Amino acid sequence: MDDVKEMAADRVASNAPSIISIEKITDEEVGGKAKGLAELTQMDLPVPPAFVIQRALGKKHPSDLKQQYEAIGAGLVAVRSSAIGEDGEESSFAGQYETILNVKGIRQLKSAVKQCVASLHSVRAEAYQHDQADLDCVEMCVVVQRMVDARAAGVLFTADPVSGRHDRLVIDAVEGLGEALVSGETTPDHFELDKKNNLVFRDLVADTPIISKKEILELAKGARKAAEKMGHHLDLEWAIDQDGTIYWLQARPITTLSSDLNEFDTPLADDYVVTRGNVGEMMPGAVCPLTFTTQGRAIEEAMQVMQIEYGAREEISEEWTNMSFFYGHWFMNLSGALDSSRYVSVNTKEAMALGVCGHLIPELKEPEDKMPYLRRLWGTVQFFRFCAKGAKRLDEFEQQVKFMHLRYTDDSCSMARELEDNFHWLVEADETQVRTTSGFTILEGIVQSIISKGNLPGTPEEQALVAKLLAGTQNVESAMLVEHLDEVLDKIAIQPEVQKKFQKAKPKAALAWLRSDAAGASAICFEEFLQRHGHRSYRELCVREKAWSDEPEKLVVSMQAAVAARFTGTYQPKKPEFVDPKQYGWLMCKVLPYAQRAICRRERNKSILVDVTNRLKRGYRYLGELCVKEGKLPDADLIFFFGRKELQDFVDNPTDQKVAHAIARRKALAFHEKMEFGDIYVGRPEPIVWQPDTSHNEGELVGRAVSRGIVEGKARVALSIAEAAKLEPGEILIAPITDVGWTPYFSLISGLATDVGSAVSHGAVISREYGLPAIVNLKVATKVFKTGDYVRLDADKGVLSRIDTTG
Repeated sequence: MDDVKEMAADRVASNAPSIISIEKITDEEVGGKAKGLAELTQMDLPVPPAFVIQRALGKKHPSDLKQQYEAIGAGLVAVRSSAIGEDGEESSFAGQYETILNVKGIRQLKSAVKQCVASLHSVRAEAYQHDQADLDCVEMCVVVQRMVDARAAGVLFTADPVSGRHDRLVIDAVEGLGEALVSGETTPDHFELDKKNNLVFRDLVADTPIISKKEILELAKGARKAAEKMGHHLDLEWAIDQDGTIYWLQARPITTLSSDLNEFDTPLADDYVVTRGNVGEMMPGAVCPLTFTTQGRAIEEAMQVMQIEYGAREEISEEWTNMSFFYGHWFMNLSGALDSSRYVSVNTKEAMALGVCGHLIPELKEPEDKMPYLRRLWGTVQFFRFCAKGAKRLDEFEQQVKFMHLRYTDDSCSMARELEDNFHWLVEADETQVRTTSGFTILEGIVQSIISKGNLPGTPEEQALVAKLLAGTQNVESAMLVEHLDEVLDKIAIQPEVQKKFQKAKPKAALAWLRSDAAGASAICFEEFLQRHGHRSYRELCVREKAWSDEPEKLVVSMQAAVAARFTGTYQPKKPEFVDPKQYGWLMCKVLPYAQRAICRRERNKSILVDVTNRLKRGYRYLGELCVKEGKLPDADLIFFFGRKELQDFVDNPTDQKVAHAIARRKALAFHEKMEFGDIYVGRPEPIVWQPDTSHNEGELVGRAVSRGIVEGKARVALSIAEAAKLEPGEILIAPITDVGWTPYFSLISGLATDVGSAVSHGAVISREYGLPAIVNLKVATKVFKTGDYVRLDADKGVLSRIDTTG
């Protein structure tokens, strides 16, 4: 009996509140906030003296609370929650629990601890736990920390949570305590630094910055040290006292960050020229890792095959010398490709620039160490032979590819091997495309030279004339696709009730009608069109994009607009203007037919290339489905966020870490898709930084985008939390500011706009975690807009504008 009483007493004692100083924390469960402070202290970074109350209770306090309070100075302290599970890598719980500043005396301290414990079960905290965190039970610990008499304070992100860039360190600074910044009551000075701690952007509230260059550098160095030691990017709070000493007040993971946006970037010399040029036309926007490591790799190897043909290299290498990849976007390495001009005479910088970009590029330089004349002459002959074999090679490949057979298996391991065994078909298709495209480029250059009398690149008028000459080509695959689609549309337009059943119907319903007997002959024409062209689609070389035959609703959407144009009279079919080549001499009459046939070959092979791509993309989708069936992936789409050579290793040895990395890469793609690039770059490309025009139009305001995305909808202007109770699902909330009390409403709204705030104010942090587009610091949004306005919130550019719905 005595033993039972002792065990019960021990259990009670072990669950009672106790205190541990920050510097003595090792493996104890003290919550994320306290753990972060302990790790900063162990790195010898300056942290104000503090202790932690473990298993804090509202009514019962540790017996040594007064003694520990006196040990850290018995003056003003900050009392902060440090709940178990708070400030973790999955969920930050930012602003969900209480923080009480300027607490003085043991009585106030006990009261502040009680408030922190009570906040564990507040409505906002429990709503957040339900929506954003998977925690069965949260235990409260409390950090008591000496206050800093702050001259300046703020937050620092070692990676930018808004743009997703891991190569940007962000600092926001305000005068005095940082609480005004975190609460969104004050707009901060904003600084951005690159990986070398160079200041690349700043936005000041006043003429003079709140913190000096020396302080910015010291903050950056300390933060990078902490992030490196902890092994992940950090969201840190800091303060600078009246003597200029920097103190670190908090460190937690950035929960909304994706994988490194530059994870797949390829090496590039500082003076090399790259372009989005025709690559951007072929593959607009960002691509998933699997697309670049399949399609991108196939094009790289195809170009290397050409270079082997004329002796510029001995064998295919794993290097990226012709294709480049930055920020999820595909570029062509013009300098790398031009390096082969050392071996041929025709591959000049002018020819390269005109062939790829359509204009001269002054920054592009030819290599100086060219081979002897006879060696380059031999290389030139071999290059022309390579191009001349294009027609024969296309005919051969068209027959060979009929034997491409992707065997669908019942397990992911063998299916991954099957896909890798069929990768060579993609390389061969791209190699044939390189042949046909190179041949056409040469012939097009000759036609242009005839028209401009050797003065390349010619005037815009002369370039337009060349386009007209080439437009007369017959039986071009891409032109035939348009003709066949027009036939389908013409038949749809004459069907009874077409406007109700097709044009104005939802895409799914329109497709169902189109495939029914009610659609008449148009149903047969549509199926014939898909049989011939169903492997095509928008971004058709991307392995993640479904072809029209697999997702015809996307095709139907564009068809609905085309049918509508036939009823409004805006549809005017046009035929290419015929230009007689005889007026440009006998040489044009000889060359033009070759150039036109070259266009046909290029487009014909493009269709074959897309067909091969489509077969592989279907295989990869099936592999994803197998992985879901086998419990290796939570959803099939994640298969596209592995590199090609990572797939076999993953299906053979799946781990939670690899799945989490794929999920983070999918997050990164969402950031990549928002980035825009120019045409030409010397050295590493950097995204265009959009600078809004602050001289806004009436009904349009410019602020700071803190959570990206674009949404349109009805505005709800709420000047108080009481007015926010009138919110309806899907409305865009416009408020002076939001604090933690507004949290339950974030699951209702579709976007957030506030008059004041920063990237770390409550609204910004919660918006990012809920995936809501948000703009802060709009200054007068609650005055310019009213409830019921239909607005567009563009958090990619930081613009909130009223949409006129009267027209």
